[in-house]
Amino acid sequence: MELLSCNLSMLRRETRVALLVASLIALGSIALDHEWLTTGLASIVAAVAIAGVFYLFVVRPSRIPPDAVLSLRLADGIREDLPRTPLEQLRSRGAPTLFDLRKALSAAAADSRLKAVLVEICSPGFGLATAHELYELLRGAVAAGKRVVAILEGDQITPRDYLIACGASEIVANPDSTLMMLGLSAGNLFLRQALSKLGIEAQTLQWKEYKGAAETFTRDSMSPEVRESIQAVINDCQALLAQSIADSRRTSLQRARELLGSGFLSVRAACSNGLIDRAGYTDDIRNELDPDDKSKSRFVQLGRYLRHLSYTRDGRARPQLALIHGLGPVVVGEGPLAGEFLSGERVSEEIRRAARDDRIRAIVFRVNSPGGSAAGSDLVWRAVREAQRFGKPVVVSMGDVAGSGGYYVATAADAIVAGPATLTGSIGVVYAKFNVAELMQRLGIGLDVVKSDSISDALSLARPMTAAELAQLNEVVGELYSTFTARVAEGRKLDPEATEQVARGRLWSGVAAKARGLVDELGGLGRAVALAREKAGLRPEEEHDLVVYPPPSLLSALHLSGAYAEVPWSLGIAARILQLPERWTPALLRLLTRGGMLLLCPFL
Repeated sequence: MELLSCNLSMLRRETRVALLVASLIALGSIALDHEWLTTGLASIVAAVAIAGVFYLFVVRPSRIPPDAVLSLRLADGIREDLPRTPLEQLRSRGAPTLFDLRKALSAAAADSRLKAVLVEICSPGFGLATAHELYELLRGAVAAGKRVVAILEGDQITPRDYLIACGASEIVANPDSTLMMLGLSAGNLFLRQALSKLGIEAQTLQWKEYKGAAETFTRDSMSPEVRESIQAVINDCQALLAQSIADSRRTSLQRARELLGSGFLSVRAACSNGLIDRAGYTDDIRNELDPDDKSKSRFVQLGRYLRHLSYTRDGRARPQLALIHGLGPVVVGEGPLAGEFLSGERVSEEIRRAARDDRIRAIVFRVNSPGGSAAGSDLVWRAVREAQRFGKPVVVSMGDVAGSGGYYVATAADAIVAGPATLTGSIGVVYAKFNVAELMQRLGIGLDVVKSDSISDALSLARPMTAAELAQLNEVVGELYSTFTARVAEGRKLDPEATEQVARGRLWSGVAAKARGLVDELGGLGRAVALAREKAGLRPEEEHDLVVYPPPSLLSALHLSGAYAEVPWSLGIAARILQLPERWTPALLRLLTRGGMLLLCPFL
């Protein structure tokens, strides 16, 4: 029976359906010969129905014409992973994900039925690392001989939006758009004086000098150490942008640097400076690509193309690689009711399940997180180690940010892949607690407590910690720092001195992190998948399936029902003021207001 099941799994989907239909027709014919009319007719009707349903819902929707054009739209709201709950799927209305975009662009380069790719870019809001990954995917399609046209839309075109467009063979911009070629900047808001006026005191501890997350509440400007680290990241990212522009627009690196900081440019000025090829609209390009006006069949949207890819994969069983997402601030225990967060318990359980799944050959762990809970990060680190003990390689793919706790969860992996502009490292610990006693006094609020020991209310917001309490807690934070650096030294095979040199809370770009041994290779998710294949022992000619893990189910839908709920508008406004990703704000605010030992990246 197992042998029969295995042989059936090796057949193409169409062959299996054809065998089923033929069997039903044969059964119906035999029944009719024996004058079992009801059984015979039912069998033949079932065969016709199965064939019809398969054609209408599988074959027909997945067909694309020769010389088709893949049409993609990159706009605000594109998220990293697939919707996991029914409610979120309804909210997303089938919106594409970065997972979908990578899959489509990777396949488009080698698809002989596609002659061109049309990409509309309208303020997608990606980080620089994601923008560069999409840039590389578009360049891959161009290198494969496809005509790739990027259309810049929206009022303001940022350097990140422009970087994506540079991957195309031709750049077109809406005539009324403005290119904001303002270079790059990064920084923190500083709230010490504002908190003081409100009667709020922030008590913080930091290990060590580059760990600047708490400076938001305790300083009026950056410390020299934090300024140094952020300036280095800016320099690396500017170099990446300038080199990408120079390669794409066929100009010198010096000229690309000048254009990157040339200021506010109209489309006409951008054309004169060689940044774009011409002004125009999407309709203009569509008419060029399909002058005979057969757009209903010629232009293939992302959803249809993904169905086409699914159909053309012949349905045979292949080795599977599990793709597990770790997105947002790290939390332990119950997360917030809205937004995106990396639950230490949930993600560690997903990794354990994949490790025990006989169908899974390796795990690709996609991390896009600024850190958060030390305990939650450690749970995920431990799960990665357990997966390796089950013989499952784990390869981490870093997104825009994988710093502090977002780096901690990656340290045990067999390999780490980061984008050149990924923000990573930040190996350090901070503690933050707020004292609102003065604010309570101003408002006429009193508090009286009964306690067993003098230290029992040390975490109360109604009083500050004493010097002795802070000193004791500082020792604990120091031990957490020692544990973090020990994890890094073990996972990255560095001696303690070398680890300390790259730690101390310092933030690195992906390029700098690779030079210092914190990551193994530079690249996007595709490179991480290739490394996972190698470590799983797959032959070069052997195909695989990359599956989002765990597969969506009713149980996971109930478990995650609040994980991606809509962020309240008030928090959305706060996120814009604080320059934070809106979907991360609920989890970050909960971490800060609860207090605790946090592995947090500086807020950039």
